Amino acid sequence: MLWIDLETYNAETDISAGTHAYAETAEVLLVAYALGKGPVSLWDCGTRAEMPGALKDALGDPAVLITAHNAPFDRTVLRLALGVETDITRWRCTLAKALTHGFPGALDKLGTIFGLPQDQAKLKAGKRLIQRFSKPAPKNHKADRYDRSTHPDDWARFCDYAMRDIEAMRALDRRLPDWNYRRGELGLWHLDQTINDRGIAIDRDLVAAGRRAADAEKQALGARFAALTGGAVTRPTQREAFRRYLNDTFGLDLANTQSATFRDILSDPDRAVPDTCAELMQISIAANKSSTAKYKALDPAISRDGRFRGGLQFAGAARTRRWSGKVFQPHNLSSRGLPPQRSIDQYIRALKAGTHDILFDDLMLYGSAALRGVLVAPKGKRLVIADLSNIEGRIAAWLAGETWKLEAFAAYDRGCGPDLYRVAAGRMLGKPVPAVTEAERNGLGKVAELALGYAGGVGAIQNFAKGKMEALLPVIQAAAPQAVARARENYDAWGFERAGETCAMEWVASDAVKLAWRDRHPAIATFWHACEAAARKAIQTPGAAFRAGRHVIYKVMPHAGHRYLLAKMPSGQFLTYFDPRITADGTLTHMGVNSLTKQWERQDTYGGRLAENLCQSLARDILAQSLPRIEAAGFAIVLTVHDEVVTEAPVSNDLSAERLAAIMAEGPDWAPGLPLAAAGFVAERYRK
Repeated sequence: MLWIDLETYNAETDISAGTHAYAETAEVLLVAYALGKGPVSLWDCGTRAEMPGALKDALGDPAVLITAHNAPFDRTVLRLALGVETDITRWRCTLAKALTHGFPGALDKLGTIFGLPQDQAKLKAGKRLIQRFSKPAPKNHKADRYDRSTHPDDWARFCDYAMRDIEAMRALDRRLPDWNYRRGELGLWHLDQTINDRGIAIDRDLVAAGRRAADAEKQALGARFAALTGGAVTRPTQREAFRRYLNDTFGLDLANTQSATFRDILSDPDRAVPDTCAELMQISIAANKSSTAKYKALDPAISRDGRFRGGLQFAGAARTRRWSGKVFQPHNLSSRGLPPQRSIDQYIRALKAGTHDILFDDLMLYGSAALRGVLVAPKGKRLVIADLSNIEGRIAAWLAGETWKLEAFAAYDRGCGPDLYRVAAGRMLGKPVPAVTEAERNGLGKVAELALGYAGGVGAIQNFAKGKMEALLPVIQAAAPQAVARARENYDAWGFERAGETCAMEWVASDAVKLAWRDRHPAIATFWHACEAAARKAIQTPGAAFRAGRHVIYKVMPHAGHRYLLAKMPSGQFLTYFDPRITADGTLTHMGVNSLTKQWERQDTYGGRLAENLCQSLARDILAQSLPRIEAAGFAIVLTVHDEVVTEAPVSNDLSAERLAAIMAEGPDWAPGLPLAAAGFVAERYRK
């Protein structure tokens, strides 16, 4: 095994532009390396132009494997900056290995978690040294850049820092488990690297136009905002001053100025808001749309050939091992409340022509909606895109053995059954599915299916229903009087204290829907409890295995002096929970990355969340097992977004959206009886 770590300098491109764009103009400063358990060596490229023989031989030997922390960076810089080509299959990545087991990716954080000795942990001064030597000097300084001649003592520390990274990496690799980073999963990471190297074509003109438009609209909104407040608050990002201004001026009692808070207020038909107040809130919502900043982020990340590379992070979604996005981050593009696609296409044409501000009013909305359109098919090809249908709902029913729901999915796939939102509404209302109205389908069936699959309650329903359940209370009362009666009892017993600003009737209606949904999904509700019970028993009896349903096994296993709660899934992969405990008050906890704060901290969990982790992780495995077959069929994968695959293909009847969807819907051997379906389309531009 060759262990390797590169330190670089770049005067043209910041690392925030992504590995591939950065590597095109990077200069290699240091290469720290070691063979097997041997001593760490350092190649200081400024003092020795020729690569050391031992390093050159190791890189050129196909029998030598190569490990780096964030291997895509080192591999790409070696190729683009030093001209060293290596076979992807030789590479391993300790960062990816950490992510596949629910850990953060940063080497210094991992060193703290695993208690690496101080002489192996990443030096705290490392970030300061990187800032000093890897970037140009500040403009007001005498030197253009700092190096070994301007700061010899710091340069010596910089060299030491690079060598210590190798020691830390080797120690970390021994401490990390490899349950989710071997055999097929390792091969999948290699395919992920191929996809990232391939990249996706970008409409440069649209990116440039979108960046100009976003900057101009933000300035216009800022000027209007300051005018409306009379200069008392000059921009929405002055959050505390803005909150006080709204409360003092309009008699509000706001705890924050978050966009979600403003949307709830503006969408409440029973809440009258002065026009000026409403406009300030609308400006704040528009100004906080981070999606339009993606034009600015993407612009420098485009490679010289017009493609954006390195946009996927393998196992980047904490715990579930789903892919996440980097730099442009296509995984969190706006997906709700979008204008019709025809209008978005018109906006794109107008934006590139410079007439968008004349033809369209809500420029921030359209600017956000148009972002997908920057991803395009190259000349002579087209984008072929397909998406797995309601995959998490199908997996939940399969894991729990909710037979009627599996049959309903299968009937819908055959074209002889209604969609599941209608089926769910019909079961809750106790009426034939054909008699379910559109309002009942959307207001009851859709809301319940989206909100309640993982033990969600009133709060989850309100996130989707937005205060619209009260109007359906008479319908619910007629269909499920017992659920309504229980909901009223719950409100009196404990709901009143938790309801907040939700009125009693709205809360009762929401809770009644929750109860009715659970009554109609007894197997899924039982599965939540089975997951938590099995996890608790596993923690209390380390080494013993406990089943949750037919397909999942929980067990506590030690590795390198630490305990892990493992959930073995039917795919053969594992959900891993580090340092699991049951607290004095009976709460089930583990260490993990907080999805909101991104900090490593102790987190609570429960049956519904455990089930959610299982469903999302298995959805990832189902998507992943289709990727090699998609490539083998001739489709060139350029992106995966949640449960969607985006490919490039020449115009061909064989490489159609129907063919891609059929490959994705081929069930794996380990999931007999799980109905799968996918649907796709062909486009010149990526779209929802």
